[in-house]
Amino acid sequence: MAKRGYTRDTIRGGASDWDVSRPFSSYGRLLSTLLVHPARFFGLLPRVPDVRAPALFLAFSGLPAAVVWFFLAGLLPALVVLVLPLPLSVLLAGLYHPGALGGRYGFGVTWRVLAYPLGFVLPLAALPVLRWAALAWGVALLVPLGIVKAQEVPAWRGILLGLVGAAVLVAAAIVAYPGR
Repeated sequence: MAKRGYTRDTIRGGASDWDVSRPFSSYGRLLSTLLVHPARFFGLLPRVPDVRAPALFLAFSGLPAAVVWFFLAGLLPALVVLVLPLPLSVLLAGLYHPGALGGRYGFGVTWRVLAYPLGFVLPLAALPVLRWAALAWGVALLVPLGIVKAQEVPAWRGILLGLVGAAVLVAAAIVAYPGR
């Protein structure tokens, strides 16, 4: 991939990064790798703080998510899903980054790790049956695993991050559905 000035870590996409030159096939490949073999995905994720590919991935994944949300919940949730992923990803990365302190890389890599699972969860969160399972998969497994693999921190930190994320998710479910 070194042709035309591209390296493994440019916007064109690293080994497991989103490739903007082939958005649809790269989107499907990336999401299937996240679903089937997330450890491999995060092991190959470029450790550069370049925000272009993950930010464009979030914008791109907001489009199918907005379509799903439009048909299942209406126009306002669809517009929110179209605009919210990028600021939400920065906020969530800020919450997860303390678990990566002492790792080899900075905040940009933590954000990169969080951007891809968020893009995976966005369309699935519109489906009432899959909403909580998809959120649990992303919050309690994918992001902590990604931080352990990409930031090269000890596994116990990833387990702790997963437990904290699961606790926050359970609290959100209790607030969203009181009395159930």
